[in-house]
Amino acid sequence: MIALITGGTKGIGKEMAISLSKRGYDLILVSRTDKGLDEIKSKCNTNVSFYSFDLSNEEDNYKLLEETKNIDIDIFIANAGYGDIGYITKTDTDKEVNMIKLNDISTFILTKEFLKRFIAKDKGKVLVTASAAAFGVAPYMNIYYATKSFVYSMAHGYYRELKDMKSKVTISVLCPGPVKTGFEERANAKFTIGSLKPEYVGEYAIKKMLKNKFEIVPGFGIKTAHLFSHITPKKTISKMLRKQSEIKD
Repeated sequence: MIALITGGTKGIGKEMAISLSKRGYDLILVSRTDKGLDEIKSKCNTNVSFYSFDLSNEEDNYKLLEETKNIDIDIFIANAGYGDIGYITKTDTDKEVNMIKLNDISTFILTKEFLKRFIAKDKGKVLVTASAAAFGVAPYMNIYYATKSFVYSMAHGYYRELKDMKSKVTISVLCPGPVKTGFEERANAKFTIGSLKPEYVGEYAIKKMLKNKFEIVPGFGIKTAHLFSHITPKKTISKMLRKQSEIKD
């Protein structure tokens, strides 16, 4: 059994890799650098392979697909991504464009192509990492929220297509709230609400994915927020969420 994870050397991706290894899966981890790879290997009893690609570069996604075309992969996890926060007059447009390319374009290309491979053999599981951000809208992080809304919507559409074709292939979407990873540092933010541990989120995500759960929402608080997001006006949500994170100077 083989699982491929993008963004698999740190944060939630690292913990999902370790969780899958404990269940007997060999791993193919994809990231720009191999930082953290030795730690993962020390915690895994299965084979761990590594590919260095910058998935914000569209061409690298197709290189990854070419490199893995003859590998019988059982699970694909699209986890690579990052966020950003700031005032519209100060945020870096190039950084936000790069974020859209990684969070959305890469996730779309790889998710669709691996789904096609899995559909052809009528087996396989896909997990895409969205965010609780997909449930609402927020000022100052609005581009990040928009990228995760895209991922969430895409997953819902593919879920229905798989059901309509009565495929044995499954897709799941992970929607965590704040998690104690390097996200805040790269996003230039400090969350003012409690964060979950990545070990918990990674294990929870894998357990639910293997049970074919579609929407995976770790944590009681985020589950509750998800419920209320369906009945709360977007303007109200954005007003509430503006207080959930602080912009670092």
